Amino acid sequence: MILEIPLQDYFDYVLPPLPAKLRDKIECIIQTLETNEAIRCKRWVFPVDSALDDEDEHTISHRLREFYNAVVNAAQDIDDSLELTFGLVVNGNNPVYSDRGVSSRPNAFLKLNPKLASQSSEGLRYAPVAQRTQRVENGEDFVYDIANPQQFKLKEGMNDTDDDVAKLVYDMEQILALDPCRRFTLGATIDDCTMRLWFLSRATLLKTKPFDFTKDRRQLIHYFLSLAFASPTDMGWDSTVEFSHYSQSGRRQYKIEVDGQKFTTVDVLSDALAARPLGRATRVWKVLDSSGIIRVLKDVWLESDRMGEHEIHQAILDDVEKFDQAHHSNYRAKLEQRMLRPLAQCRVPVNHKPDDTAAVMLRGYDSSNDSSVDRFTSNNPSNPAAQSVGFSMSFDRDPDDLTTEPKPDNSQITQEPAAINQDSDQIMSTELAKRKARNHIHHHRIVFKHYATTIYNERSLGDTLCALIEVVRALGILHRVGWVHRDISGGNIDWFADEKIGLLGDFEYATHLKEPRRHNVRTGTPFFMAAETLVNDYLFTAVPQDLSTDEEEEEDDDEDDFIPFEPQIGTEAPVVPHKTSLPPSFSHNPLHDLESIWWILIYVLFFNDDACNPSQDSETRQEKMNELFHGKSEATGRFLLLIQSAYLNEAKGHLSPSFAPAIETIKALALLLTAAYQKSEKQYNMTGKIDDKSFEIHRRFCKLLTSKLLNSLCGITLVPVKDDGKKRTNPGPPETEPPAKRSHTSVP
Repeated sequence: MILEIPLQDYFDYVLPPLPAKLRDKIECIIQTLETNEAIRCKRWVFPVDSALDDEDEHTISHRLREFYNAVVNAAQDIDDSLELTFGLVVNGNNPVYSDRGVSSRPNAFLKLNPKLASQSSEGLRYAPVAQRTQRVENGEDFVYDIANPQQFKLKEGMNDTDDDVAKLVYDMEQILALDPCRRFTLGATIDDCTMRLWFLSRATLLKTKPFDFTKDRRQLIHYFLSLAFASPTDMGWDSTVEFSHYSQSGRRQYKIEVDGQKFTTVDVLSDALAARPLGRATRVWKVLDSSGIIRVLKDVWLESDRMGEHEIHQAILDDVEKFDQAHHSNYRAKLEQRMLRPLAQCRVPVNHKPDDTAAVMLRGYDSSNDSSVDRFTSNNPSNPAAQSVGFSMSFDRDPDDLTTEPKPDNSQITQEPAAINQDSDQIMSTELAKRKARNHIHHHRIVFKHYATTIYNERSLGDTLCALIEVVRALGILHRVGWVHRDISGGNIDWFADEKIGLLGDFEYATHLKEPRRHNVRTGTPFFMAAETLVNDYLFTAVPQDLSTDEEEEEDDDEDDFIPFEPQIGTEAPVVPHKTSLPPSFSHNPLHDLESIWWILIYVLFFNDDACNPSQDSETRQEKMNELFHGKSEATGRFLLLIQSAYLNEAKGHLSPSFAPAIETIKALALLLTAAYQKSEKQYNMTGKIDDKSFEIHRRFCKLLTSKLLNSLCGITLVPVKDDGKKRTNPGPPETEPPAKRSHTSVP
């Protein structure tokens, strides 16, 4: 669905405002254009409808540029102090490039005046040295310098219009996906004489009602003037992000402002979500502060009623502090030691105001009375080579299968696994429908003190296990005071080698169990989501097994790292008097966080080999990998793996022989989790209650990881069995349909 608004509302609330010097000069400009014969017979340079003209689209677009230039010249004749900000470029079918290769092929676009392009220019320098001179001579354009992409068709019909819309939305998506300097983008489609104006932000896709641009000359002139002399900020640029330099590998690096401090990017740690047109668009960089110390910077768009990650972080510590005061303990220090620590944060400002997709970008526009219209549906399959690069997927090639032919380094490295591939139209339509009531989103940045190695990139299996153990201890404290993380994945668990400790990060989806659910959305990375979370339902209310793991607790050295559970954390639902009554809705609980840890361990074993003792059956490993880690939001296979151990016994035959002890531990953890699920949900159908005392399995969970396992595996060096997307290239969009993009986290 696409929001459709009146043309005048677009002019009043979306389009950059006219320069003050031109607000009363439209009629004077029209007279000048008539004198210069740029306007003829009330129509300007198009004597007949383009559909009736014998000329092609390229010639028509050149006429449009001539009229654009005539309007600019007429305005500058009135006031010669006006400086052109954006010129109109007719592109034909030539590609627009990015540092990933071809980005898109708009028929026309606006190009930022080189004098003002300090944030984005020199796009060609991403290329290898041998290619730079040729690209300069060819005069190729780059996505970092363009705005307001446009698509043209000589005729107006369903197929033509759908094709135009598909291409334009793809063009706009690419601008937001590839350029961290953009907050939103504008666009336009022309079909015969019908013009529609477009807007895309991380919250909203909207278009105007159609108008005849050959006859509504005043509107067209106003439109051109607003674009030509607009500030980069009013056209979607972010003044707090500026281009800095190119790395030795040819990567664009940026200076990003956070709370008055500037940080220079060194490497992209995560940007897979930025490829999705709507949503949080999370980007994470490895950065240097002003003293040259390595930090981690996260840039994210948050719903207006969501707490910022630093606020959630502080709220959790405050709750632990209250517990410490009541019980004369010191758990806050233990938890804080195992959390990524915020160093700086801010609501990103624009013109001294906190940026906001509604209040700032749309200037407070009220869309409640506007209608939504259907967008076409495309069945074009996604092109894996053109998708946003993600971390290792089951269908990635093995390193041995990669060609040895050298290729340009034109892929961004992202450190999270992407989810199911979907048609981009389906993603757009689904997200727009769900975001209709949530188009009020603000821009947030946070800097973390430590840069550490994620579980994905840690090559020591022993350190990987140590990191997981430390995070389970952190979760034990977190869960005891009533919080759940809800997004445990290999990308937000780090091993901090300097302090020999595991760190838990990404608390943006964490919530207190007593808090009402304001957002009915499943959160998490599908690879690591608990089976119940994937289907949003309780699955262990009638599991026909008694998998009790009751055992006498033994004293251990880590006794003080765990808080005994008491039935106080608010997970009990109202009592349901009759079995036929509707039980309370599903809610994420501590067991789901722990199951995600279990899936991370399985992922590590399937996506890596022992460098000294590799698997002897990589083909079967690939088949099982496809079954377990396809990224789809279904839980049947994952649920069966959790409650049955036979499948895990088979895994010994196609994983590295060195991993056999870990397989036994995974089986024991599965029994522990299943028994806890059974106990917690035993009375659910009758009473509507979840037994929160059954959540207290953290100590036993850690014992299974630390028993003999750590000693047997600590010397193993892991070797990835997938190319993790680093060799993929982006050949750009197909001729008629935009490719799909991978998604992850926050499954609709």
